[in-house]
Amino acid sequence: MKNKFFLISICFLFTTANFSQNKKEVDTYLHTLFHILEEKNTEEFYASLYPKLKEQIPVAQVNSFLGELHSNPNFKTEVKNFKTLAIGNLVTDAENAYALVDYVSETHIEFTEEATQKLIAKGTNHFKKLYGERYTYDADKKIIVTSKDFKILMVYENRKWSHIPGVLKLKPYLSNWVKDEILTRLFAEE
Repeated sequence: MKNKFFLISICFLFTTANFSQNKKEVDTYLHTLFHILEEKNTEEFYASLYPKLKEQIPVAQVNSFLGELHSNPNFKTEVKNFKTLAIGNLVTDAENAYALVDYVSETHIEFTEEATQKLIAKGTNHFKKLYGERYTYDADKKIIVTSKDFKILMVYENRKWSHIPGVLKLKPYLSNWVKDEILTRLFAEE
């Protein structure tokens, strides 16, 4: 009996230590993800998505959307000043780990010389309504700066971290990819 108790204690310690390290792994993953987003690296961004989500979103669709966004002659966009707000508790099952992450970033939209005054007025009005207090516009530099909070789901599966962006919008579909009991435990913190 003592040997069983000792063995169970050792297994518990190693399992706990393994998953306690994963919050650090999540943080490391986030820094890599933020760098990918800052560099506008579409291929790496797509590769970092949760594999079961990628089955639903073809790479051509992501490339098309981001390509149009980054090559628009009327404005240049940059996403920067990322800050992790919170890494939720890790929820684990036999092989996998999950965590909800909240972060904030800024989007800088700089209008180019090709942008008409009408387009600039339309853009500034649109983003002001959309972001309210989290919106600024520098008329001299023709730059809109917005700030937004994001929630993503980090998934450790097959010895690799990946993520599902826009978790709140995708919440009705998450059970297609993640067990209901895991989702219940994750969102219990909310």
